[in-house]
Amino acid sequence: MEQKSIYIIEQSIKLFAKKGFSSTSVQEIASACGISKGAFYLHFKSKDALLLNIFNYYYQRIQTRIDEIQKLHADDRTKFKKQLQVTFEELADHREFIIMQIREQAIPFNENIEEFLTQMRVNSYLFYKGHLQNIYQHRVNEVLWEVSLILQGMFKGYMDLIIIEGADLDLESLAEAMLRRTDYIVEGFEKSGDQPVITGEMMHQLLPTDFSGEEKEQLLSSLEELAHEGNQDIKDTVHVLTEEMKRDQPRPAILKGMIGNLEGTSHFTITIARIKQFYQL
Repeated sequence: MEQKSIYIIEQSIKLFAKKGFSSTSVQEIASACGISKGAFYLHFKSKDALLLNIFNYYYQRIQTRIDEIQKLHADDRTKFKKQLQVTFEELADHREFIIMQIREQAIPFNENIEEFLTQMRVNSYLFYKGHLQNIYQHRVNEVLWEVSLILQGMFKGYMDLIIIEGADLDLESLAEAMLRRTDYIVEGFEKSGDQPVITGEMMHQLLPTDFSGEEKEQLLSSLEELAHEGNQDIKDTVHVLTEEMKRDQPRPAILKGMIGNLEGTSHFTITIARIKQFYQL
């Protein structure tokens, strides 16, 4: 996104937070940016289009910080904790704008924004599910979705206190505490043998039809990233595996063969487990 568009977005956020989305005119936005109304429309087709770009801008800010943390040489739990923390930080930094959205219910009902919000919801499901799978591995095979949804609910509860009530919390300590609470939940399922209410089959029925595609893209990306650390045989195996996974109907025998070639490579262990679960191998 070009710098001028970012400047318009940042000025608009301030106006929307102060006056509300509906009460802020395009002319006021243009005046705050020191441009003409016509120049505004060169960057954004409408005020609704601007709002969609604001949502994208927020998401990209958070995603950039999350991606930077993912590249760190740290264990999965540390990465997840830091990613939770920066998500809290980014949302808290724009508290006034979020409150405006809640109070005014300013999100217009149009196809583009609805599609964006659906995608963000799916990405959130994948974010929590993927990290919990990496951290707890086989311990959460049967309860993965249930624990994931409980953790998301926990995040929302704390977020409401920060945004709506203005609670001043130590966000690093909060992220660490959330993971400890998750430990207790996982241990509780293990000790009690309780069965989850929310199962993988149920979630796949409830989620958009392209959800499986999003999960597969994550697996493909993980394989390609891991392949860089291996020798040529590993790279060739990953290439065959990823090409097979991209087929409309992957052949189980090929998947099992390539997975078998990778099972002796320790840093593939978690991703292989996820692929097996995804394809029910």
